[in-house]
Amino acid sequence: MSRDDALPPGLTANPPFTDNLRPGDTEGEDPLSRMERFIAEGDREGAIAHAETIAAARKQEGWPAGLVASLAHCLIDLGEPVRAGVLLEELMQSGEANARAMLVLARAFSLAERHQEALDVLNEASFLDGRSAEVLLALGAARIAAEDMARAVADFERVLRVATGDNGREADQRAEAHFRLGEIWTALDERARAARHFHNSQAEDAADRRGAAIRLAELDAQPAPARASAAYVRALFDGYAPRYDGHMVEALRYRGPELLLEAAEAADGFCSGAPYDAVDLGCGTGLSGKAFAKHCRSLEGVDLSPRMCAAAEASGFYTKVTAGDLLSALGAAPRAFGLAIACDTIIYLGDLEPLFGALDKALLPGGWFIFSTERSDGLSQEALERGFEMGPSRRFRHTEGYLAALAARHGFAIRKLGTETLRMEKRQPVLSLVCAMRKA
Repeated sequence: MSRDDALPPGLTANPPFTDNLRPGDTEGEDPLSRMERFIAEGDREGAIAHAETIAAARKQEGWPAGLVASLAHCLIDLGEPVRAGVLLEELMQSGEANARAMLVLARAFSLAERHQEALDVLNEASFLDGRSAEVLLALGAARIAAEDMARAVADFERVLRVATGDNGREADQRAEAHFRLGEIWTALDERARAARHFHNSQAEDAADRRGAAIRLAELDAQPAPARASAAYVRALFDGYAPRYDGHMVEALRYRGPELLLEAAEAADGFCSGAPYDAVDLGCGTGLSGKAFAKHCRSLEGVDLSPRMCAAAEASGFYTKVTAGDLLSALGAAPRAFGLAIACDTIIYLGDLEPLFGALDKALLPGGWFIFSTERSDGLSQEALERGFEMGPSRRFRHTEGYLAALAARHGFAIRKLGTETLRMEKRQPVLSLVCAMRKA
């Protein structure tokens, strides 16, 4: 086996995770499926050791460069760009690296702040395929990291000239190029140019995986959305899943599940009603499941990200995990719940009326809704008009008055509501509302 196309398609790139295909679900016991199983099970050290073992045995086993590139890509997702770079530099030195391996190596170099080396690798990749939109996109991203904006603009503009096909892949490449150009022109305070490119990105990608609608709202080029697009949230967390727990807990000092549990246990009547049949809305990797498990008779999880769902399943705290939209999951639930948890989930929703409408039917009388959201002081025009606003980190913030009005309209009694610091961001505390409501 000597060529990338000798591998099944799923092994020449990271598997295309969907609602029907989760990490590790590719057929057989191939190295990449095993890598994804390690990741899904939260076995970080096992995943790293596996990738390095496969790379070391590559020649004896006949594995092609594409497999090593995919394993290296997984290492990057795990927050290990230096280890990923080591695997791929060996391919470069032996002359076996193809263009895709070079792209992954360049990303590893950029994340390790080795910007000139990233550019050198990408220039070599461009010699192999100078009209590759994928290479040009990577070149532009590397130039942004190296603060060479003028050349980055030229790279992305060139993508728009070469990716002219009607197929979905080239449309996505155009969407990425436009989005990147929008980011550059925003940074240069060229708001009209930036808005034009964000609009074009949105037109090429109706699902808005990059969050162009949010960027346009920041530029006052269109009204703020009522919620972040599902595709945007899914893409964000599929890439974040392998390093989510470590980064949130260690780097950002995240205490969301613990603070929600404290609020629930301090609310009059919560503990006496346990154990509950519960649902965790936006379950992530299962941190809330771990915190609330002692109060649950059964616990279902739902999350947009299949990679997050795989990790939640592997945690062992859930009786069932569903990859999909939380409103759809609540509407399709065959039974009512006694407890709904939403930790750092509704920061991507904005307008909470649909969620409370779904909870009207999904919660039993006397059922609990325990959740957090980032706190708005209510002073902006947007917050005054809607009760929520888009914050500087492109997440929604809600006012206490908005939550109180929703509770009153939908028959909930607020049993606990306070301001807490769920995590740090850029060395500043992120102030959040932690709320325990009980349905009448």
